[in-house]
Amino acid sequence: MSEEIAALVRRLAAESRDDRAAAQDALTALGAPVVPHLLPLLKNDGTPGGTAAELCLEDIGAAALAPLREVRAHGPGALRAAALRMLAELGGGDALSDADRAAVERLVRIKLPDEQPGDLPADRWVAVPKAEVADIVRALDLHDARPVTTAMGLSAAVHHENSLSRPADDGSDATSYRVFITPEFEGWRLVYGADYLNENWAEVVTRLSAHCGEAHFYAVDEYDGAWVWWVSENGQDRRGYRTYGDPQWIGEPMEFERDLMPDEDVDPDSEDYDAEAAEEYAEGVRDPEEVASSISVQPTVVEVLDRVGHGWLAVTDPEVGHGRFRGALDI
Repeated sequence: MSEEIAALVRRLAAESRDDRAAAQDALTALGAPVVPHLLPLLKNDGTPGGTAAELCLEDIGAAALAPLREVRAHGPGALRAAALRMLAELGGGDALSDADRAAVERLVRIKLPDEQPGDLPADRWVAVPKAEVADIVRALDLHDARPVTTAMGLSAAVHHENSLSRPADDGSDATSYRVFITPEFEGWRLVYGADYLNENWAEVVTRLSAHCGEAHFYAVDEYDGAWVWWVSENGQDRRGYRTYGDPQWIGEPMEFERDLMPDEDVDPDSEDYDAEAAEEYAEGVRDPEEVASSISVQPTVVEVLDRVGHGWLAVTDPEVGHGRFRGALDI
């Protein structure tokens, strides 16, 4: 390592943010030759030096792939894990060697039988009852469905890059998505895809219910204070609520809602009258997690439910496989 590169790498851990930024810019400008010298800092996850080194590699971009592959192939051994992670972060699965991809697939197969999924995210999801994976794949026209652990599926469809834009035949831009289908929990499978559901949830729930009989969509946006829940049956909207919808409610209250709505025969001045509950449930149930606990399954409690099978990761575009999506996935 030249003294210039060594000095710049040391400055990535400097106390001064400006000093770190200057070193980062200088290392990025030097390009591929600095890549092996940045990898040791990645072992210190979350430190200023480690973060700055990762940003350098991201800025170097595609030029970093060849030296990262060189480390994977020839070492040093202590840096191989960091090189593998950055290959996935910068280039996705397509950047990995055949041997590395095969190793990942073997690890997934080993972990699948005994995985402990843990709680699932409860910000945006679809729930489908009594549906086979093949039914969901067919309903949403998904492709290249492959077995994955729950951690890997959520990593791919929620936490890392899960949508890509590519030129369509007509000259416009087409968007491709990753979609994760969970194992079955007490007869329900959940569907995740951060960008996919954010942009297509109404179509998704309609298509799933048309093919599978019933589908629910739930969304909790803590930042905007927005709640959404939607029940579709046989391709038709049955009942739904949207905080900022116009109208807020569609359909007639479901049975579980009627049980919570105020009894019109109870005197508001009597001891049996609960003014707070009457106001909260006057038109129905608003909270998506409360709805899910009443008519499907809550993602935050699946850890204690019976699990059947494993999860599946798929893509929406047959011309865009899994390998183009960037991100080092959990397994």
